[in-house]
Amino acid sequence: MAPAKLSVGLCAALLLAGAIPALAQLSPSEPDPLARIREAAQSNVQACSATGETLCEQVAPKIIANAQGDSPLAENLRRLAKILNDRHAKTSAEPSAVAWAVEAFRDAGFEVHTEKYDVPAAGPKGKLSQGENVVAEFRGRDNSDEWVLLGAHLAPLEHGPWTVDSSCDAAEVIEAARDISQTNVHPRLSIRFVLFTGDMRKSTGSWAYVRSHRSELDHARAAIMIRSDCRRMTDYLLNGRPEIEAGVREAMKPIDSFGAGNFVAFISSVRTEAFDFLLEGVPTLTAFSALTTISVDAPAPIRAPVNIADIKRNAAIVAVAAFGIAERATPLGPRQSRTEIESLLDKWGLESQMKSTGLWTLWKSGERGRLP
Repeated sequence: MAPAKLSVGLCAALLLAGAIPALAQLSPSEPDPLARIREAAQSNVQACSATGETLCEQVAPKIIANAQGDSPLAENLRRLAKILNDRHAKTSAEPSAVAWAVEAFRDAGFEVHTEKYDVPAAGPKGKLSQGENVVAEFRGRDNSDEWVLLGAHLAPLEHGPWTVDSSCDAAEVIEAARDISQTNVHPRLSIRFVLFTGDMRKSTGSWAYVRSHRSELDHARAAIMIRSDCRRMTDYLLNGRPEIEAGVREAMKPIDSFGAGNFVAFISSVRTEAFDFLLEGVPTLTAFSALTTISVDAPAPIRAPVNIADIKRNAAIVAVAAFGIAERATPLGPRQSRTEIESLLDKWGLESQMKSTGLWTLWKSGERGRLP
């Protein structure tokens, strides 16, 4: 089966014009089950069963209630879209987008920091530049050194109407962080929220992140990347790891009715933030819309105004999934060895794609991906 391609869409005009549609009703919140939540947190039950006795089953309604309530999401989205679509700006949109993300995370109640990285020069005389990822964390109550990552691309290097495709994804990460934090309940493991910058085609931000955190990757339980393309999220790519599906389904049981439980095994693209985590052997998921046809080089489609209710729903879906995976007592799957990763690349016929993007040389040299 050939790998799917993800489309890059245009969300700017839709955000800057017209009224935002009324919020859809997600699910009514049940009475605050704090006593049961405390009991569940002390137990060692790992499954998100249908009994309602597990912690993630009890926290999910609170996450959903936070998502459907009053939220800065729409305003965050408008502000970011304006930054990314400023055609008159003479400098990169990236610094302004990073400042937006830092402020938005702080408004959501998080301590936030940025991680600067050097961008490899293009060509023998290329000028070395610097990028900056934005990171916030919700600490785990038991094994805080182990973590689940929820991330998305934040900003491209240039302005233009084609650059707003990632605005919804970045806003969804921040909204998911807010929805989880406001439950005041911490899962077993930490959840890291990361917005990657740099050239999306080369995934420079995610490459920099795994490079600087290589010593911690044995503690990474999963990396979840959002590529919703400002649409209603329906599917999860398992990025070549079908064996992790059972654990992800378990984590998402509280939101079965949301219709986002379609899992497909194939790998999204070598040109996404998920790919560098795959190359490091970390179980990796990509949350996306069935209407998305990922292709970084394709022209952006014209679409209807963004439905904020759908974006809130997306945030609730990834928030519940991240919390459920972070609450599991056992990993979704092991971190793969370099030999296992090579078998995965061969199985999915990715060598030609990696060669066309320059990834193959970096992989073979050990500059990119898990070391032997």
